[in-house]
Amino acid sequence: MIYTIENVYIQPVNNHHILFNTISPQQSIIYLPTPITSYTYTQPIQTQYIYSVKPINQQTTELKKSSHDFLQKERIKSPIKRPITPLTAEEQLDLNLLRYGYRRQFVNGDGNCFFTAIASQLITLYNQDRSFRIAIKQRLNLPENIFNNTTQLARTLRKLVCLEWKINDSKYKPYINDVNYYDEIRKFRSDKFYSSILGDILPLTISNLMGINIKIITNLTQCPLIDICPQDEPKLSMKSIPILTLAYNQENDGHYDIAIDKRVKDY
Repeated sequence: MIYTIENVYIQPVNNHHILFNTISPQQSIIYLPTPITSYTYTQPIQTQYIYSVKPINQQTTELKKSSHDFLQKERIKSPIKRPITPLTAEEQLDLNLLRYGYRRQFVNGDGNCFFTAIASQLITLYNQDRSFRIAIKQRLNLPENIFNNTTQLARTLRKLVCLEWKINDSKYKPYINDVNYYDEIRKFRSDKFYSSILGDILPLTISNLMGINIKIITNLTQCPLIDICPQDEPKLSMKSIPILTLAYNQENDGHYDIAIDKRVKDY
């Protein structure tokens, strides 16, 4: 009686030979009717090994050892391919950012994340670029001191967005279906409110308001990059117009962070 090991199969060929291979999907027990004079050990590539005749218990031990060694070699040559664990939304977002040369600067998830991410970048540009400072003040008609406080500027941007939706309803209303457009605007005026279908057109609205392009890197594999351009609006009046960059994780309720050049420090 000879036992197979794992998926090794020992098959009688005739009264004096047995075939040793690795093709059976399950363990087997072989009963041999007559004594064995020799046996042949074969692999799928037709390499054969002839072993000398030995007592049956010694044959069994050697067969087990030989089969174990053979299987170990096969595992090394052809390692088992294990399923790849899918990336989390956060991991996929970071990977997409890296591919485009960015990294995340985190923003609090308090319902104002979009406006905070925009305000933070506006303040940085305002303080670093004189041309931008002049152009954005003229465009938004805001007092200079508001560009010193991220929270205050974020709240002001929310009000400007709601005003833009109300004044130019014919432009934005076609994007909104199955809800009362004006009711949604009233809800959105509240600080930290975000659960509205109007949130989907926030990037376009801000782009139209300021005349600036917005680049959004997402956590999606099929659509990792979204470019938003002003829609039928004159761009900001300066020679080199900056681009605002956002990192967007659409999982659950969605969240915006700032996407910054991976080579620079946080804002």
